[in-house]
Amino acid sequence: MATRFGVDVGGTFTDLIFYDDENGEVFVGKGATNAAAPDEGIAQIVSDTVPDEALRAAQFFLHGTTVGINALLERKGAVVGLLTTDGFRDVLEIRRGDREEFMDSLWTAAAPLVPRRLRLPVRERVAADGSIHTPFEREDVARALEAFRANGVESIAVMFLNAYANPEHELAAEAALRELGYDGEISLSHRISGEFREYERSSTTVVDAYVRPRVSGYLRRLEGTLNERGFRGDCLVTRSGGGAMRFSEAGERPFETIMSGPVAGAVGAGELCRALDISQGITADVGGTSFDTCLILDGRPQVRYEGKVVEMPLQSPWVDVRSIGSGGGSIAHVDSGGLLRVGPRSAGAKPGPVCYGRGGTEPTVTDAAAHLGMLAFGELAGGLALDVDASTAALERLGRELGLDAEKTAQGILTIANAAMAFAIRSVTIEQGQDPREASILAFGGAGPLFGTLLAEELGVGRVVVPKHAGNFSAWGLLGQDLTRSRALTSIRTLDAEGVAAANASLATMFAELAEDGSDALEPALDLRYVGQEYTLTVHPRADPDGAIAEDAQEIETTFRRDYERTFGHRLDVPVEIVSMRATARTSLPRKANESSAVGGTVRPRRSLEAYSFTQEERVTFGVVDRAGLDVSEFVEGPLIVLEETTTTYVDVGYRVHVHPSGTMIIEKKGAGS
Repeated sequence: MATRFGVDVGGTFTDLIFYDDENGEVFVGKGATNAAAPDEGIAQIVSDTVPDEALRAAQFFLHGTTVGINALLERKGAVVGLLTTDGFRDVLEIRRGDREEFMDSLWTAAAPLVPRRLRLPVRERVAADGSIHTPFEREDVARALEAFRANGVESIAVMFLNAYANPEHELAAEAALRELGYDGEISLSHRISGEFREYERSSTTVVDAYVRPRVSGYLRRLEGTLNERGFRGDCLVTRSGGGAMRFSEAGERPFETIMSGPVAGAVGAGELCRALDISQGITADVGGTSFDTCLILDGRPQVRYEGKVVEMPLQSPWVDVRSIGSGGGSIAHVDSGGLLRVGPRSAGAKPGPVCYGRGGTEPTVTDAAAHLGMLAFGELAGGLALDVDASTAALERLGRELGLDAEKTAQGILTIANAAMAFAIRSVTIEQGQDPREASILAFGGAGPLFGTLLAEELGVGRVVVPKHAGNFSAWGLLGQDLTRSRALTSIRTLDAEGVAAANASLATMFAELAEDGSDALEPALDLRYVGQEYTLTVHPRADPDGAIAEDAQEIETTFRRDYERTFGHRLDVPVEIVSMRATARTSLPRKANESSAVGGTVRPRRSLEAYSFTQEERVTFGVVDRAGLDVSEFVEGPLIVLEETTTTYVDVGYRVHVHPSGTMIIEKKGAGS
């Protein structure tokens, strides 16, 4: 057992859940995000929510952060200098030679994080087999360091050709920089990624160097603040690929935290799917700023091994969460063509939606929902009472530009936002060979349960699952993570008995490095492709307790060909080869004890009001109930609005609600199979 608490920092709200493993008690907190100083915002919500004695007893603090990705989005990272192999100075600018928007004749690539004057060549060359082709020239490093100092470089990235096969020259460059008196941050590409593809590895190394000072400084400040409050446990942060790592490791590998924020909800959803025996789930995490969705298969979020942020690829495990700028605070506006648009611009935490009464003047998704009665009587967490009249007035102003009244404008805003969310869901399901109609939607976040039945109707889904603590579910998802470490190594070989044996030898070396602290699960994976192809699919073969692959080449090939056909719709009659090996070492944190299934909160007599039904296309009478008052044995027919501390669930006509023994709320379409 281990008492722990998690804090998830979103674009609009910061969410906290504290779980006491001694008695199953849960503290839930939500506050406005302090975008300028998120560590101060966390300290405030901890102070407001967690008693000092409980904080001192806690063993783990788990965190989902957006500091790294915000540094990239805002271009507010370090001044980076890049040392690269002579002749490869412009890899970052040449990229792949293609266009992100191939139909847009005016598209231009984003400027590299490192300008050309700070991308300096070093005479050296390592061949793909690891042999030395051209010796390392130390004086080139000395000359480059003089230029870096003159330009105020704060962090140096070293990316030499084929360093993944032999890191000798990168290590020599690091030693030279230190001997010459450089005491700043250094990112070596072979430590960042053991994979080939020079552009992708260059991009990943530069991103690491770019965000390193900001992320490591933030984590040091946050840990210091928590220690001042009396916390003496371990501080952990979520990886982009799921799982957690200690703050100290995150400071050394900050590129692995770039997608830390959105991942926790997907990890928690996987845990919930396993508990409820849901074979296929789709997350619908709607916050104030964004909508995040992920496909959960057999209780596991889908993981990719390369992501991309603002056109910059990252060679890192990456939970496949798709995000769009469509949340409760997304602003509705009329574009230059006279059409209604929703987002991606957001009202954020300040001023927030018009109905919050904090100075907002432009109508948002929340304002539209408030006007339509979807938020019932407008009683939100923290004693916030919505000003529905202000929302109506803002909608009327926008509606005049469209020739619509407030009611039609609000309906249009919700319909457009819902369509955008459904499109994102199709990108993680239909585009990957999965039928969303066979899945359950897992709705959470401050506004996720508001959209649950709307998305179900749009996608033809028969069941919506609303977890306990739904408004803070991403913070809850943090609490169930394991410590993980992972590495990858490219070494191309034929998929046969000899190739599998060689892969096992490489995996044994990687696991020996990763599992130095002791691990209870060693998980191998292989990147495979048909001979002659460029890109790969990853398969996860069975393994023995030491992490060695326990399947023969034929079994692995059968799995690959099946997955390839499901993904691309055909098979090729050509041999298969291994491209890279992947090793993940997992150390389980103490499991959470059985938490009470009861949902705390106020229980008031059933009320009612007139609200808009999207299935009926008119206003009808909705029942209004408190989630804490729903009985496990009770089926409640919609239309219904279910209230709880941190979110509101909208159950449209044609759906019914019941509570699972675990406390999870299940919404089913009448007549649909469960």
